[in-house]
Amino acid sequence: MIRKMLIVLPLSFLFALPSLGQEADTAMVLRKNRIVYKGHIYRQNAPYVTFGYGAGYGFRTSLVQQNMNLAYHHFIKGLGLGIGYHASSDLPPWWRSWQKLNDFYLVAGKRWEGNRFNLAVFAGPSLARGSYIAWNEEKQKEFAYGFITPGIYLEAGVTYKIMYDIGVGLSAYGSLNQEYSVAGAQVHLFFSTSFVRNYD
Repeated sequence: MIRKMLIVLPLSFLFALPSLGQEADTAMVLRKNRIVYKGHIYRQNAPYVTFGYGAGYGFRTSLVQQNMNLAYHHFIKGLGLGIGYHASSDLPPWWRSWQKLNDFYLVAGKRWEGNRFNLAVFAGPSLARGSYIAWNEEKQKEFAYGFITPGIYLEAGVTYKIMYDIGVGLSAYGSLNQEYSVAGAQVHLFFSTSFVRNYD
């Protein structure tokens, strides 16, 4: 039941996002990459941090798994660069398990930012580390196998901004490698460094 809710909750949030953004907000352009919005000055295309938690499908285990993600994204002239950590497991990801994937990744991508929404797509190489349980013919029993292997990490996310620099959203992700590939969705929190100061 809990695992089903971990899938249904992120998907239901996706359908709720459009209704949250019905309010038409306008911002005054102060100068390049600076706007005035609701009495504050913000820097556009500023770096941000996301923390996500959700559910996904483990292709090796053929089971629904829990996952979490922590990432930092920085932008240079429209190009986004990100660094992050992702974990997926049959148990809560912060617990120890013999069926667990840990990804450390570097990604590049693009974002589209508005006053109320942030849309971003990233992909890049990862270092996947973890373990899985499989049948061992020699010992005639299940055995835990550890691995460290290169992989690819992909993510796409939409964020509804509660404030210009704080929001909540939904991410879809995939972690692909030869040992333990997973894909899924997460609800994430969004924290931007865009605030400059109050507008006097």
